[in-house]
Amino acid sequence: MRPGFHQAHCPQRPLRGLPLHSPLRPPACPFQWAVPGARNPLTHGFPLSATPPHLDVHVLEASEAPVRGAAPDTYDADVVEALVPGNGDSEDNIVPGEEGEQEHEEAIPGATLQCEVKSVRPREDSGTVAPLPLPTIGGAATSSAAPVAEREAAMATAPRDGVAATAAAAAQWPLRQAPEVDLPLAALVGRRTSDSSQPSRHLFPPPLDLQRLSDTLLGEPTIGPVFNNLFELSRTRQTAGSASTGPGAAGPLLYRPRFPRGPGSPPASSLPLLVYLPGIDGTGLAAYRQFPRLSTRFDLRGVFLPPEDRTPFHGLVESLAQQIEDEVAPLDPSRPVYLLGESFGGLMALELAQRVSCVDRLILVNPATSFDRSPWPTLGPMLPALPPDLYRLLPVALSPILSNPLSMAAWNTSKTDPLPQQAVDLLYGLLDLLPELSSLRVVLPPDTLSWRLQLLQQGAEAVNASLGKVRQRTLLLAGEWDLVIPSAAEAPRLEAAMPRCRARVLPRGSHALLQEAAVDLMQLLQDEDFYVSRRRLTRPNNTPAAATSSAAPAARLKPAPGGAGFGTPGSLELPTPGELRRVADTPGLTALRRLVSPVFLSTDAASGRVQLGLDALPPPGSGPVLFVGNHQLFAPDMPLMVEEFLRTRGQLLRGLAHPMALGMTENAAVSEGSSSGRVLETFGAVPVNGRNLYQLLQGGEAALLYPGGIREALKLRNEQYALIWPRRAEFVRMACRLGATLIPFAAVGAEDCVELLLDREDMMAVPGLRELLRRQQEGIVMARRGVTVSEEVEESFILPLVIPKAPARFYYLFGAPIRTDPRVAEDRDAVSQLYSQVRSEVEGCLGYLMRRRDKDPYKDLLPRLLYEASWGGKRQAPTFSL
Repeated sequence: MRPGFHQAHCPQRPLRGLPLHSPLRPPACPFQWAVPGARNPLTHGFPLSATPPHLDVHVLEASEAPVRGAAPDTYDADVVEALVPGNGDSEDNIVPGEEGEQEHEEAIPGATLQCEVKSVRPREDSGTVAPLPLPTIGGAATSSAAPVAEREAAMATAPRDGVAATAAAAAQWPLRQAPEVDLPLAALVGRRTSDSSQPSRHLFPPPLDLQRLSDTLLGEPTIGPVFNNLFELSRTRQTAGSASTGPGAAGPLLYRPRFPRGPGSPPASSLPLLVYLPGIDGTGLAAYRQFPRLSTRFDLRGVFLPPEDRTPFHGLVESLAQQIEDEVAPLDPSRPVYLLGESFGGLMALELAQRVSCVDRLILVNPATSFDRSPWPTLGPMLPALPPDLYRLLPVALSPILSNPLSMAAWNTSKTDPLPQQAVDLLYGLLDLLPELSSLRVVLPPDTLSWRLQLLQQGAEAVNASLGKVRQRTLLLAGEWDLVIPSAAEAPRLEAAMPRCRARVLPRGSHALLQEAAVDLMQLLQDEDFYVSRRRLTRPNNTPAAATSSAAPAARLKPAPGGAGFGTPGSLELPTPGELRRVADTPGLTALRRLVSPVFLSTDAASGRVQLGLDALPPPGSGPVLFVGNHQLFAPDMPLMVEEFLRTRGQLLRGLAHPMALGMTENAAVSEGSSSGRVLETFGAVPVNGRNLYQLLQGGEAALLYPGGIREALKLRNEQYALIWPRRAEFVRMACRLGATLIPFAAVGAEDCVELLLDREDMMAVPGLRELLRRQQEGIVMARRGVTVSEEVEESFILPLVIPKAPARFYYLFGAPIRTDPRVAEDRDAVSQLYSQVRSEVEGCLGYLMRRRDKDPYKDLLPRLLYEASWGGKRQAPTFSL
């Protein structure tokens, strides 16, 4: 590379040597990293060696290094009140073998320094994406020579053969880190004080400076103090990147807002990460009043869209996905990652959730998914064409539509003050809003407004086509009086289309909900039990180590996956108590539990004694466990059993369910339309197959298997409580191979609640009905074929005709745990013998329950209901003595 040139970096453009802007020239001291360039280091990850060979060399500019040692958090008791913190993967790439075995690679331990892996081939539809942001403190660019010198020292002291050690030292300084930006919120967020410096606050009517008011409304727009540093940073980035990417290519910026935090606030590094994605203004102006309160429970990041940026929607998403992954990769994998998207930001959040696997939860505030059903596609293009004098008044003219000015001004009032004082403060608050509204002309000049309206159209089209693929838990907040887009009417549609979305419409809420004084976002998260301080996953989640080999460079270090792998055998986030309570309180499950009052029994392994409760089972987290049991008629067993394990043990059983139960069809990979299937997926269920079972057990999880499947759940007339299991013992051999503990169990009661009139064979014998039933079975996805006791009987979804009877009590008995040995997996006779033992244990549990339930004084419905009603539903009826 020629002297005096630097490496201009843009993820979607080829690397080019360009003149280095004089203010950003590196110092004369050694300030470069020499790395082997056999492959492009900005498109392929690589470990840094202590003495790299002098081949083709790429130079990484020191200006791309992050700033370390930023100023610590400051405290200001007048700004916010201290709050007490609350309590609080995607599918593995394993290819199954012929009978459930899988070969997989072991990742080399240790982290390696990772660089940009986005393809450098130009994309026709992505537009321009920003170069790496310059690190700043308070919005000012800095070269950060000292941290780079420390990094070079760490590289030099690493052993020559210690690739992992070298990479671990390098990974302490990520290549891309969100710069800190000062946001002087104290003057705007703090409520009215009795400071003597503001005597005019007590005057009524407020004195009006007509000249200042005229300059604010009709004069040249100015940037308010809140976002001045963001604009300064944008200009710096624009100056640095204009030579390589051309004018108007600053791109979106992920930044860390810095402002006073309340005394006693925990360190930000210990809190969940929250990334705020702004609306059409691109600055976050609509949410800054929420930042101080949110900062007591979150480590905040913001996104800034420069007014001059012209990156298309998918280009914005790709750039932000890269920045978020780089920001999350070095963090503690137990920290949850939230996306907060407002209006246009809601569209970006929905798209990012499908691309960034580390995202756990979404908060959507009036998302613009209904943009195409609003008047703005027609009226919006007319606004930029207004005469300049009219366009200057546009923010003020639209303010009653965008928000509730009175509610915004109420931030300056205190309900404890006398009413006359509240009226004075409200008037002053309205006057204080004028500079904020005027600043919208800076962030949304006519050409920018025209472009952002195009982005809204692009985003709505992209997101609405894939709402069912957003797997993360989502809290949707909609304003009842949103006059910009029909958010209140859109909320039910989104709640139905998204698998794990919970909608809440706020009475009298406007489009700019987060500006209103009556809206406390942190309180809403707590009310909905949507805030979690730590990832509580079904298996440990560690940052994936970058695999390395002598033949190819290492892959870029990726952030630890979140807990949104629903429907896959990846790790899942455990439901919160509020989520479990809401599901348990649904009419179906609540009524079923109240009617059948289930009894759970377990068997002590040492003594063989049956005891009440689940305490005799292996504790959660003690290794892979496979629960194997019988399906009752119509399969009501799984929901009650999964709820009991979560409620009493905090353990999520990963049920292997038939694809039809999950709402799948022959052409659908995930369930998008079945509400019951979504609930099953949320509570750990995955499609039943050997690959999923193998990966669950390999991850050390507790899997729940009903070998009889749908065939056993839809029994014939003479098969009450019969086991209809496959002949082959695949699941036993798989459990042995992975050293899993087998726990046989049985459940009874459901088949005593109905009287079977016509089974499948009876209905297939009815003239004219046979062909109709056969046509209904066409296209139904099958979990397996030809593995039942009778080979000629395949899976069938023909429901028997039954007459309900008085609900009988449900009983569950878990047999003694059976330990397995991997050495047995290759011995077919031993596997077959163990399979027979498991089946025999299940049959024994069935016999025990059917004998002993006759001694239960509350086995009949009426005595049981009367007993439990006498205790106000707070105590379960006792059962037979043990």
